[in-house]
Amino acid sequence: MYFYNVLLLISNILMLTVHAQPQDPKGGVGISACCFDGGRAKRCSLSDVQISKTPETCTAIFYDGVYVDLKYHVYVLDEPGQIIEDDKTLVNLDKILKSSKRVFLYYGYMTIQEWTKILACESCNGGTNSLDEMKGLKAFLDEHPGIAGLIISGLEYDYDSPEFPGFSENLKTYLEVMKKSFPDLIIGLVFTGGFPIDQYTNPMIPWLDINVIDSAVDFYVISFMCFNDCTEDFRGGIAPMTASNTNYTMDKLKDVLKQASIPKEKTHFKFRISPTSDPNDSLTNCDLTTEQICLRPQETCTWCVDSQTSFNEKGKFSKEYGAGFVASLLDFNDPDNCCNCEKPYPGFNALLDGFNGVTTKPCALLNRN
Repeated sequence: MYFYNVLLLISNILMLTVHAQPQDPKGGVGISACCFDGGRAKRCSLSDVQISKTPETCTAIFYDGVYVDLKYHVYVLDEPGQIIEDDKTLVNLDKILKSSKRVFLYYGYMTIQEWTKILACESCNGGTNSLDEMKGLKAFLDEHPGIAGLIISGLEYDYDSPEFPGFSENLKTYLEVMKKSFPDLIIGLVFTGGFPIDQYTNPMIPWLDINVIDSAVDFYVISFMCFNDCTEDFRGGIAPMTASNTNYTMDKLKDVLKQASIPKEKTHFKFRISPTSDPNDSLTNCDLTTEQICLRPQETCTWCVDSQTSFNEKGKFSKEYGAGFVASLLDFNDPDNCCNCEKPYPGFNALLDGFNGVTTKPCALLNRN
């Protein structure tokens, strides 16, 4: 009887262990990823934020600004849009890659016009263009070891885009070539939140068929970074759950996700946790920090930013309709806790609380009412 009980106990432990393992055998993004800039101290003359000091609950690091051109040269843009030609100067990225967390890079061509040139007839020529591109990408990855995955960007049509028959099939070939060339990379696609809404309510031209490409995609990111412009109507955040004065709402998007057949278990929602301002302003990330709301509230009354309550709602939304969220930019979200909240990074933690079904404690200095 004792031997049987021991076997039963071991069996239960093994079952619990199996259930505790992540569904993605490669590790994946996790439930609460973070975009990290890394240039806060050098570029903004603000306090430094070491990548090692990011919250343990930040499950992966996303880094923006990596592009490829039509000659298959991989390059990086700094915030003003200047190309950084010398890979040896990419100090921020290399510091981030020393983190113990998985690091994902946004990567792609700058425009949809460039994408269409690269993807033209990839499905009928065996991915020739893609194979050439992978050589340039390999050189970049070799220079910066430790990259866990890529988030493919720039795939959305603009008003100058001609219809591209076979877009989905050609993109699938491109992604398959990439996955075969780099079998350890985790590959995702990013879309701005407003674009799927437009495509499924008033489409310009046919776009992606998710059912065609899904087998070659590990995850999707739906971004709300520029969901609505910062105006008087959106002082409480540019990604409202519901609104009568815009078609770009979270409730509208959740209906579109079903129409688009984007799998819930692969979907991550990207939210801005630092403030936004009027798009005509010249303010940069250096100016738009969460701590500014607490330290200089008289200068930030016209900014748009979520409250802890609305961040809780967005975290809950991420759990109900996706697999997790991405918070941007973490290092501009009061890392030194100038706002005297329960913890540093109040926006990130409020999103995570909402995802976990917890109500965040009020933080007086962030109350803008």
